Amino acid sequence: MSTNVTISVVVCAHTLDRLRHISEMVSSIRAQTYPAASLIIVCDHSDALYRVLKSEFQTAQIVRNEFEKGLSGARNTGIKHAHGDIVAFLDDDAAANPDWLEQIARAYSDPAVMAAGGFIAPAWSTERPKWFPREFDWVVGCSYLGLPQIRNPVRNLIGCNMSVRKAVLELTGGFRAGLGRIGNNAAGCEETDFFIRAKAKFPGQTILYEPEARVRHHVPSTRGTWKYFLGRCWAEGKSKADLADLSNAGHVLTTERNYSLKTLPKGFFRYLGETLKGDISGIARASAIAAGFLATTISYLHTRLRPTRHLRTQPPPHFAPIQILDWELDDRPPSRMQDQLKPDAWCGGALCLLRSKGTPVAVEEVRFEDDVDISTSVSDVMKRLPSANISHLHRAPQGPFSPWVTVVVATRDRPDSLLRCLDSLLNQTYSAMNIVVVDNAPSSNATADLVAGIFAPSGRVHYARENRPGLGIAHNTGLALALGDVVAFTDDDVIVDADWVSAIASEFALSRKIGCVTGMIMPAELETRAQYWIECHGGFSKGVDRRIYDLEENKPSDPLFPYAAGAFGSGANMAFRREVLLGIGGFDAALGAGTPARGGDDLASFVATLEAGYQLVYSPRAIVWHFHRRAEAGIQRQAYGYGVGLGAYLTKQVLDNPGKLFQFGKKLPAALTHLLSPSSSKIRRLPSDYPRNLIWRERFGILMGLPGYLRSRFGTPWQSHTPTRSPFLASVDRPAE
Repeated sequence: MSTNVTISVVVCAHTLDRLRHISEMVSSIRAQTYPAASLIIVCDHSDALYRVLKSEFQTAQIVRNEFEKGLSGARNTGIKHAHGDIVAFLDDDAAANPDWLEQIARAYSDPAVMAAGGFIAPAWSTERPKWFPREFDWVVGCSYLGLPQIRNPVRNLIGCNMSVRKAVLELTGGFRAGLGRIGNNAAGCEETDFFIRAKAKFPGQTILYEPEARVRHHVPSTRGTWKYFLGRCWAEGKSKADLADLSNAGHVLTTERNYSLKTLPKGFFRYLGETLKGDISGIARASAIAAGFLATTISYLHTRLRPTRHLRTQPPPHFAPIQILDWELDDRPPSRMQDQLKPDAWCGGALCLLRSKGTPVAVEEVRFEDDVDISTSVSDVMKRLPSANISHLHRAPQGPFSPWVTVVVATRDRPDSLLRCLDSLLNQTYSAMNIVVVDNAPSSNATADLVAGIFAPSGRVHYARENRPGLGIAHNTGLALALGDVVAFTDDDVIVDADWVSAIASEFALSRKIGCVTGMIMPAELETRAQYWIECHGGFSKGVDRRIYDLEENKPSDPLFPYAAGAFGSGANMAFRREVLLGIGGFDAALGAGTPARGGDDLASFVATLEAGYQLVYSPRAIVWHFHRRAEAGIQRQAYGYGVGLGAYLTKQVLDNPGKLFQFGKKLPAALTHLLSPSSSKIRRLPSDYPRNLIWRERFGILMGLPGYLRSRFGTPWQSHTPTRSPFLASVDRPAE
């Protein structure tokens, strides 16, 4: 060949779901007839993926996305780490033909070529849908009918198979933040925007389409559906409108106009002709062309013409994040707290967990708009605390009489959160424990790959897959596989305190009367307004005082006791004596996230434990740190789900024991006051900007809990339960005591 350019290959990845395809991609790069100078895989803000790839692919350069989350930021990170003359981009679910880089390199023998790319063939995981027109193969990230059939200059290349001179990438400024995919959304046009800017900066240079530079792009069956097809077309219309706004020039969409006025009509009538010749699927392809064109056009016009389009990129109202401080008073005096704060420009306040010998003694929130010094504020708090509040740290005996604890973590499609949680569980001060991860109705093998690749070798983390959705079902699966005298449950979106299991075990070691232990749930971060709303609404922290509940001498004066079970704790931080939980029948499989009931499984188990004659202990020393939902989008659904779960749990109480209906009648006035009165503790703890519609959505959800539970309990066979034992559990034995 006449060229001697060096080529760095950049691949952006964001999910463990594609681990098999990443392996195939790496193999295809290793098999190139023109060797790559380097292969750089950029992990887009996924610690789980980063750690698995680092262990699996030592020959590739694995780096973290150093910029904003999304495809644009990941590509810009790859550009930063690339050292070749040319940077070639390949998708993580694509595989290159052996001569791919050879064809790319040949294109750069012409110094006027600043970018080159080639043909992307769809590799359908199942048979290609007969209705899917080739004119719309761009929907699945592939070359479409309408592109040149021979080497030819084009306006832009498709990101799955493109390359650019590194100097051009750097001088053009890389890919624009805010455009392109973030996670699994269907946005696009970041490549088009880049090539338009590059062409404007280098008007004499050529963007070359070389169809002989071929790659194969995996297309899962989920992308061969009408739902995905129309959703991707809608997203493309919006992206094109954003592109037009950014470019501020009418000619930028010339390629799209030609495609719409020439390629699509030609295809439409061709497919109609095929129908007349006896191919009945031709009418479906013609219909798909019409539907895809309409969806894209309507989305484009809707985005461009709506009166508020200039507000699309405006930031939300300012919220000053609240810093979380975990402060051990015996080691560090309050006077040093001010030094630990982030700059005022970032931090609007602090939420401080104050401990003495590991035991929480106070939780104090300080907002800085009042110009309050945090050290002074905390010192004032300490002066008000009675000395009795600073209790001694109880530690479970680490010997033959220590209760063995099995920790069950139910998860679904959140390997990054799970990674963080499992790391903290493997850092416990208590050793008589094991961990069972229950993968509940997963959509991929990502969680199984994570556990097998990183945690299974420790011998302490074991995997079970439960294909039926529902948190109650998942918890019952973990219970069936538990080895411990005590079974603790937490969520995948928490970090547990280093003494969490020790604190739980120490409580159960105190008395056989204790059937359940709950603990403190602190926010891991309060960086967004939505997180602050959730924290104030949830009231997750139940205070710093240890409390015992039962139906006898430890019965509180609360008129809603014991049915306001949320006062006891939450399912993200609870543990049961195994024999007690089995005795009450485990968790109600018709309750919990993932069922029509949406929640309430933890509340029902708390009440059942008390009614079985056992005590429930709230231990503030058993601390977990919960990552609340960051985005305001979806928070309405969450508020509604809280209400449905509560209503479903109350419905269960009456169905299981109709006599409770009379008890509920007596408690109704107090319940209505708690829910509706502005002076109730539930309403008073909400911040002033908490949306009123969220309050009413939760109230409506309580009413919908009745039909939700009935549908869950009687409409679907949720109750049948056969846990799926994983190969990872086949040889798990509890160590001899």
